[in-house]
Amino acid sequence: MQSVAVRGGANACPDNDIGPFIGHGYAIDGGLEARLTMLAEPADGVKDFTAVPPGGWLADVIAAQPFEQLNDDSVLSAAVALEKVASWVTALQAQAISTFADRRRNSDADPELTDEFAADELATALTLSPRTAAKRLEWATELTDRLAKTHAALTTGQVTYAKARVIAEETAHVSEAVTTQVEERVLPDAPDKTPGELRRAVRRAVHAIDTATAEERAAIARADRRVSVTPLPDDMAEFRAILPAPDAIGLHTRLTDLARTARTTGDDRTMDQIRADVLADLVRGAAGPTARPLVRIVLTDTTLIGGDDGPAELSGYGPISASAARIIAADGIWQALRTDNAGALTAVGRHRYHPSAALAEFIRGRDHTCRFPGCAQPAYRCDIDHTTRFPVGETEANNLACLCRHHHRLKTRDEHQDGGWSVHQTERGALVWTSPTNGIHVTEPHEYPSSGPPDPTNSDPPPF
Repeated sequence: MQSVAVRGGANACPDNDIGPFIGHGYAIDGGLEARLTMLAEPADGVKDFTAVPPGGWLADVIAAQPFEQLNDDSVLSAAVALEKVASWVTALQAQAISTFADRRRNSDADPELTDEFAADELATALTLSPRTAAKRLEWATELTDRLAKTHAALTTGQVTYAKARVIAEETAHVSEAVTTQVEERVLPDAPDKTPGELRRAVRRAVHAIDTATAEERAAIARADRRVSVTPLPDDMAEFRAILPAPDAIGLHTRLTDLARTARTTGDDRTMDQIRADVLADLVRGAAGPTARPLVRIVLTDTTLIGGDDGPAELSGYGPISASAARIIAADGIWQALRTDNAGALTAVGRHRYHPSAALAEFIRGRDHTCRFPGCAQPAYRCDIDHTTRFPVGETEANNLACLCRHHHRLKTRDEHQDGGWSVHQTERGALVWTSPTNGIHVTEPHEYPSSGPPDPTNSDPPPF
């Protein structure tokens, strides 16, 4: 680094707002000196503090500014630059704490473990509780080791502490190799994202990079579902449920739909109050007829038909596993959204997954019951299923059939594994089922009383 000659300190040049910085005798290179000089006398009247890398010397420069004399752009630039300085300080402190932890490794037992009393030493130095100090120690070690690329981005001010925490939290359950790939994917765009946007981006990256264990992680997480009640003051309590994301989003959507309906009738309660009251009414069975909530997901055609296990997006939540998305799809209302290779929406498809009301009534009338061999569940209690999975198969009469929920689930499960049930539909609506032992079973459309042979000249299509 090249040292440069500088003028006197702040007292010697009070009109020079970089005087306090220069006066401390810092060694700076020529390029940095030029940028600092531009801050002193900007050509356009706007001081771009972000043009200077974050560091203690930048904090000195900004601290010497008469903010009340700066224009709006300069003040905002100072705020942005100080945010980067704060990130730099956080990264530097993490490095210091991590170095301290390295010096307190437990050499008598496991050298990879920090001595159990190191946190107490840090707590007294920072005036923290031992538990808080232990968390700071753990975070600093994780940031400088497992999240080395994130630590580097924090040092240069590319990410804030909040964004670094997001990356840490969303990669806590994956391997170090996956974490590194996730960092490489999300860090370049991290400066332009809010913490919430970055969280969604990290989740998408984890699902895309670590598809092999996504299903396993989802199964482990589902096993932790539960409901709890926590007493609150003034005759209140908190009702908390940890549910699979589709169920939670569906429940909230249903409560919101019912609340909006109530508001249109003149109900003066707030939306939150109505949602809370309706939830209690649903449990008591007093909230009126049930209905399936509209849950929106986005996934590729190949993921939908089981060609791959790429991640899907659940609106209101974020990325979900391919299996969870296919379960929703089997019972959903669909419309194709076409995107380019970068993921930007380019068109909305005209072919919908869900049949029109007229087509649905035709299918129920034609089938009369569930079309699995031997099942007599009435059609009005059945799902209308695509025999050949949409979008490969169209939403039309010769690709739709009634299946009860049990046999719908059986068909959906066996579509993605060898040796299970399979089915195809003929042009006249017969379903040809093949069992796991290769037995053939044919179910025909319901036969209604006939007044004579069909008219071969009548080729008009059904009115849907």
